[in-house]
Amino acid sequence: MSASGVVSLRFEEGLARLRLARPEAHNAIDRAMAYELLDAASACAARPGLRAVLIEADGPSFTVGGDLRHLHGVGDDLPAELQRMISRYHAALAQLGALEVPVVTAVQGAAAGGGLGLLWCADVVIAADDARLASGFAKLGMSGDGGSSWAVTRLAGARRAWEFLVDGRVLSAAEAAEWGLVSRVVPAAGLAAESERTARRLADGPTRAYAHLRRLIAAASGSSWAEQLDAERQVMAELALTDDVRDGIAAFLARRAPTFNGR
Repeated sequence: MSASGVVSLRFEEGLARLRLARPEAHNAIDRAMAYELLDAASACAARPGLRAVLIEADGPSFTVGGDLRHLHGVGDDLPAELQRMISRYHAALAQLGALEVPVVTAVQGAAAGGGLGLLWCADVVIAADDARLASGFAKLGMSGDGGSSWAVTRLAGARRAWEFLVDGRVLSAAEAAEWGLVSRVVPAAGLAAESERTARRLADGPTRAYAHLRRLIAAASGSSWAEQLDAERQVMAELALTDDVRDGIAAFLARRAPTFNGR
């Protein structure tokens, strides 16, 4: 990563651990973090043998979103600075969302503003019971970034998207789970262990199938029934050529655990 070091990235036996590392600012996203997130996402996309990504954060908050002190400090350059930061941050989210491997995000404390995009690009979101989700943009006279207008509408529906994005409702972890915005809630003390367990379990799974399932699930809301059936047929035929499917079938018949290698 760059010299400022507000994002860390480590590769461990097929697992990428991407961590927000600006706890003194509650992981507020400034220009350095936006740029480093894009570097990290690009490194994940280019990594041979990658099998899963775990997104975590240091400190009591996951991220409070954009760094308002930084944005206030740029003065009249605010429009250009927002363009610079958001374009790179959104490019990072797009790359993470398009990876051929599962993405798990672990959330504690505040998760707000554009930082919510790091939840929306994930397949599994595990929230500590102290997590709180908020948009907050309307109070700033802003409409928001990070993909919340797409993700909350898709996951929770248009009425709840309005309540969250316009009315500014703050959701507890339990409410976020009930709305479908997080996958499950765990005690705060167990968040790190449960998130790592989940990421490593997915990394040991049939990652070729997971890659196709990421695309199928993402496309489902925009596809007709017939289109989705045809897409599923094509994917099944393609996966039938893989070692994972052959061993999966053989393991089932032999009553043993399969060994998936992603090939």
